[in-house]
Amino acid sequence: MLILGLLLLVVSGAAGVLLIAYNHGGTEQTVTMFGRDLFDANMMAAFVAGMVVAAVFLLGVSMIVSGSRRARENRARYREVRREARDAARERDRLAKQLATEEDRREPVTETMVTPPIGSPVASAAAGASPGPKHSASDQQQPAITNIKPGDSPTK
Repeated sequence: MLILGLLLLVVSGAAGVLLIAYNHGGTEQTVTMFGRDLFDANMMAAFVAGMVVAAVFLLGVSMIVSGSRRARENRARYREVRREARDAARERDRLAKQLATEEDRREPVTETMVTPPIGSPVASAAAGASPGPKHSASDQQQPAITNIKPGDSPTK
């Protein structure tokens, strides 16, 4: 839009200058451009032609203003997005550092203990009791305690 606005400004300015330069006065004017007689114009036609040239000039100015406003808004949005990305990167780095310090503070687990499910022959012999009904709450398997940290693979 900016380029089209500049083009309209140049064209309307050139048309205005040429119309003024070739004006010889009087009620009837012969519009001559580049060595050719284009048409004869009276005072009303010259006034309307001037209004059209002025309207084209104002349209060009309007296009330049709106194009520059849009470019300024785009630059402001771009700056805001860069600022948000920079803040997000700082937050990410801060959280990573906090996670690393929390992991350093944790005590390493040296033993791995797995509890067999209740009702298995080993658990029944150790407890000295006969297996009870399968629907009781005590039949559920206890969770395994391991030394695998989050993010580590258990197959390593």
